[in-house]
Amino acid sequence: MYRFGPELSVGTIDRCIREAGVACFPVVEELTEELQKEDKVHLDETPWYEKGVFKWLRVAVSGTIAVYLIGTRKKEELLKLITAAFTGWLITDGYGAYRSHEKRQRCPAHLIRKAVALSGAVDEKAQNLGDWLLRELRGLIKTMARGGGDSKRACSPIPARLKRVCNPGSKEEHAKLKALANEILNDWDAVVTFVRNPELPPANNEAERALRHAVISRRISYGTRTSEGSKAYAALLSVIETCRLRNIDPWEFISQTIASGRKGIAPGAIPAIS
Repeated sequence: MYRFGPELSVGTIDRCIREAGVACFPVVEELTEELQKEDKVHLDETPWYEKGVFKWLRVAVSGTIAVYLIGTRKKEELLKLITAAFTGWLITDGYGAYRSHEKRQRCPAHLIRKAVALSGAVDEKAQNLGDWLLRELRGLIKTMARGGGDSKRACSPIPARLKRVCNPGSKEEHAKLKALANEILNDWDAVVTFVRNPELPPANNEAERALRHAVISRRISYGTRTSEGSKAYAALLSVIETCRLRNIDPWEFISQTIASGRKGIAPGAIPAIS
């Protein structure tokens, strides 16, 4: 494989990636500490494979920081990204490990996708209630997205109507309808948090966008082969995405970081947005 002249073997490229990732470890540690001071952090995850073993690639992203981690989906892994020092808002999906955090916004997009599936159900009652759920969930996002001082007041009747359809839905025999209604009711406060706090985003788009390139890479590479490779890959993702968020050239920064590492010098921090 080559790009600028001399041909490079796969092994050489692999060693370069590992060296770059290891050199970035101290940078990622600093980014993780910075992340704990943020007001809002988006969290999302996607399946990952490490030597064929099923794992997860998780990202925690704010306006200027992105930190990735490859590991299991256990709560202990989450604490490597979001520690007890974090007191801000988490914007997440409905995964149970996130629910112990007091300040959490539940992204309604996942619920909407399930409601869309219900609206096409063969069972007529499940279809009708699925349509109702879908209408109210979309109404929440649309009304709050308009912004302005009246958005919270204009949105106030929608949560009541949403709960009105969830209550009977949670007692239905249709398994998917019952599951979705209970999912909303059991996580109710987080589902409607952005209505009570209009400064919060109504969706988790930032985290989903931050995972997009990694998903493409997984399809091409089928994941990583060792735990060391996973750590190096996640470190590089963290530095590249954070540089992008801060309008910094990631390749120049990584080159400088590698050069410092070879000299035994601690790497510099990624410059903040001026």
